[in-house]
Amino acid sequence: MSYILTKAKDIYVNLRGFHTKRKLLIIESDDWGSIRMPSKAVFNSLKEQGDNPEKDAFLSNDSLESEEDLNNLFEVLSSVKDFKGNFATITANFAIANPDFEKIDFSEGYYAYEPFYGTYERYYGKNNSILSTVKEAAKQGFFVPQLHCREHLSVDRWIKDLKNGITDTIKAFNNKMIGIGKSFSENNPFGYMDAFNSNYTSDAKLADILTEAARVFEGTFDFQSNTFVASCFVWSERFEKTLFDNKIKGIQSAPWQNIPVCKNEKYTFKRKLHYTGERNKLGQVYTVRNCSYEPAYLQNPDECVAKCLTEIKNSFAYKKPAIINSHRFNYIGSINPENAKNNLLGLKKLLTQVIDIYPDVEFISTPQLVDIILQEKK
Repeated sequence: MSYILTKAKDIYVNLRGFHTKRKLLIIESDDWGSIRMPSKAVFNSLKEQGDNPEKDAFLSNDSLESEEDLNNLFEVLSSVKDFKGNFATITANFAIANPDFEKIDFSEGYYAYEPFYGTYERYYGKNNSILSTVKEAAKQGFFVPQLHCREHLSVDRWIKDLKNGITDTIKAFNNKMIGIGKSFSENNPFGYMDAFNSNYTSDAKLADILTEAARVFEGTFDFQSNTFVASCFVWSERFEKTLFDNKIKGIQSAPWQNIPVCKNEKYTFKRKLHYTGERNKLGQVYTVRNCSYEPAYLQNPDECVAKCLTEIKNSFAYKKPAIINSHRFNYIGSINPENAKNNLLGLKKLLTQVIDIYPDVEFISTPQLVDIILQEKK
């Protein structure tokens, strides 16, 4: 039954919406700028305490990007060009802030954040040049920042649990983390990372958070984010008006949107299908990820390359853009050096094979795709 539902979903997503004879390839990558596992030392400490972070692919591999991580990724992207001379491009969705652990006083319910470049300073020192490296890559067109969230965190729920003395949440806080392995549960499936979950935060406050995020994004990168992807794909339909008010034209998504609902006094989600080219009542365009390169889950880049190539082939067969889901954790090496090394080799292999198979492929960003869709509708 699960297989049948998956196939039905794939057919639905591919048949509806925007189609093109052009072979457009987009890579969407979330979580840039956000914290996860602070260091290998913290990873080992939590493992010794029985938290089992090694059982979670993100906690095992993901951390704040370093300049080395970025340069290694940029080397791969800039080594591959399409027939128009465009580099392979990653749409890099940024969390533009993180909790400021030194200023937060959860006993008083007080929360504070620091911009992500402030977190760069805390991790790598004031003389780091990571932000300028990101900006230069954006200028060259192969790393295009877009807005993911303010912080990758459901702030009100996190502060409430800290104030209530939830043991695992406090342990995470003491390690300058949002959540540890035991933070994930049936009642907290995203480990506090569902930043726009309206079950726990009012629409008005979420609107303020998003508006602040958009302001800091523009102040940092000197341009507005034209697209947005919600943390954990969790957002309410009401939230789209806030996105519209902040000049968001495109909403990145998985095929499924997780819509927060309250049923029988229990918070849960209902799922809604989307497809690329779908328009909401405000005229915003959805772009839906229909391919995946996520080898960090099982440390199997060759298998993931083959699977992604099949998905790209299917996308082009349906005359759909190939939109690849590929999170930051695939390219981070500070916790597990082999993770970045092997997955970057896999990415280079994937991109090279795509060009060999489809010499007319075009590497574009999500904002470019949204503009193409909007122009076609005129």
